[in-house]
Amino acid sequence: NREVMTTQTQVTLDAQPREALGSKNKALRRAGFTPIHVYGHGEDSLALQSAAHDLAVAVRHVGRTAPVIVRVEGGAEHFVMVREIQRHPVDEHLLHVDFIRISRTERLRVRVPVHVEGEAPATRAEGLSLSHDLHEVEVAALPFSIPNIFIVNVSTMEEPDSVISVSDLEIPAGVEMVSDPALVIVHISAQRSGSAGTLAGAAAPADANSATK
Repeated sequence: NREVMTTQTQVTLDAQPREALGSKNKALRRAGFTPIHVYGHGEDSLALQSAAHDLAVAVRHVGRTAPVIVRVEGGAEHFVMVREIQRHPVDEHLLHVDFIRISRTERLRVRVPVHVEGEAPATRAEGLSLSHDLHEVEVAALPFSIPNIFIVNVSTMEEPDSVISVSDLEIPAGVEMVSDPALVIVHISAQRSGSAGTLAGAAAPADANSATK
């Protein structure tokens, strides 16, 4: 019960050339726009702006794993992906977004989130819990073939030594797994006793805390 969700739809973001730079960006944001930056792939860097609401919707939809077309008013279209996001420390509204140009025909190496769903039956036993060790994996694929998320269903983890590794993920056609297939994503672990400081059950796998950096 391992599920993979992929992003196949194209997102387009309208943008305009930006004259407000530096401290003037505060006034730009008050007017309902967010500064963005497009660069890379041997072309000139562009200082642009986009409607704050439209940008937030686009970023929420594509995350860091799906392509976007930035359509500049009076100019060209740019095929890009989100590279950096700056948010307000309190309300988390977008303050600035960097986009990097990509090619439709070149494979990209991208880190894809791994989410866990369901309940592991083994954790119903006293002293056992579920440990989520690996929160993202690296894949290589063409832009429209990149999964936006891997979902691991832990409802099959019935035994105290149950483990789900990268090798258990179902990889879509056209996608290459770059991360080590032996890396552990989730495992059943024994909780430590507060009084004795010893493990209350079976030991966790030795490589359970390994992760790709």
